[in-house]
Amino acid sequence: MTRTAYPRVLVETIHGVTIANFADAEILNEEVIGEVDEQLQELIGGLGQADVLLNFREVRLMSSTMLAVLLKFARRVTAAEGRLKLCCIAPDLAQVFKITRFDRIFEIYDEESKALDSF
Repeated sequence: MTRTAYPRVLVETIHGVTIANFADAEILNEEVIGEVDEQLQELIGGLGQADVLLNFREVRLMSSTMLAVLLKFARRVTAAEGRLKLCCIAPDLAQVFKITRFDRIFEIYDEESKALDSF
């Protein structure tokens, strides 16, 4: 297992799956979203084809702009012939994913272990 620390995202690799753990409980303002976006872009740029799991364990609030960042990241992962899955989304945040129908775009798991097993 390897770990790399970023200001907004902690990245580790377990069994060939790159896991990006968001560090912030609130991803609301443009500065934070911009930094997350930049770090996710760097992540996929450095990986090439990869399986990626985004872990939302720490996130309680997220703006709609962040949803656009997730969609852009998903397209980049798919273009690199990788797979992207999400896990540990808080109930209130899960409602946002459901309302926006992002729950139909992304494979979402309650637990990190179940998400890892699905790759």
